Amino acid sequence: MNEEMVSLDIEKVDPPVDAARDIIDPEQVRELAESIRSQGLLQPILVRPLNGRFEVVAGHRRYLAHRLIGEVKIKSLVREMTDEEVYIIRAIENDQREDLNPIEKAKGYQRLRDKFGLSQEQIAQKMGRSRETIIRFLKLLKIPEEFQKAVGQKKLSIGVALCLNEIDDDLSKKYYFAAAVENGVTLEVAQAWLNEYFKTRTGNVEGSGGGVGVGGAIQEPLPIYQTCVCCVGPVEVNKVHYVPVCPECEFQIRGALKPK
Repeated sequence: MNEEMVSLDIEKVDPPVDAARDIIDPEQVRELAESIRSQGLLQPILVRPLNGRFEVVAGHRRYLAHRLIGEVKIKSLVREMTDEEVYIIRAIENDQREDLNPIEKAKGYQRLRDKFGLSQEQIAQKMGRSRETIIRFLKLLKIPEEFQKAVGQKKLSIGVALCLNEIDDDLSKKYYFAAAVENGVTLEVAQAWLNEYFKTRTGNVEGSGGGVGVGGAIQEPLPIYQTCVCCVGPVEVNKVHYVPVCPECEFQIRGALKPK
């Protein structure tokens, strides 16, 4: 592996051609820029020669921070790399970031699969993860796009999203997904919804008030649940009691009720 440490003219360095991250927080770049201004660059960026110039492989935010403060040189590790090696390095670098959301991770695995034809097992080996983890994340890309966004914003957990995605009717799926985002349900509640959905679909609902008519047609909306902050159990939203409190008191109440 041929590589060397050099100080490159920043005007000869280009951003990643296909960055693995969808979003780079401008505020984080500004904070990093101030750190570099006062302390210097502690870790060089990784680049590869490309068409007479250099492409950033790892260190995109460091590169942007240098440009932000007007630096004309940037400390760089220059390494000859294939496209596949570049993608894997970027995927690993981003996968290890705490602020990388689940959808960004899933898209990184998808790029490796689609661009280089890697199997789930091969992706798992290269990323240092289990095959089951790779499969789990790739499944996230099959949920409706608007709810991928909710998962990315952590309004919907991975478990709840994958559970509700098993609903095989698009309208019902969107209905339950929207209810989950609105009410912040637990996996236990989502599983109860899923079970109820399949019961109503087959017309197999116990009790006389099941809301299912002849042929299994739903006559009444299914109950929507919210998680109780006290017992952490499911409760129908029409039975939830709301107590007006200020933000400070709400924080203290939630802290006191948090399970030990």
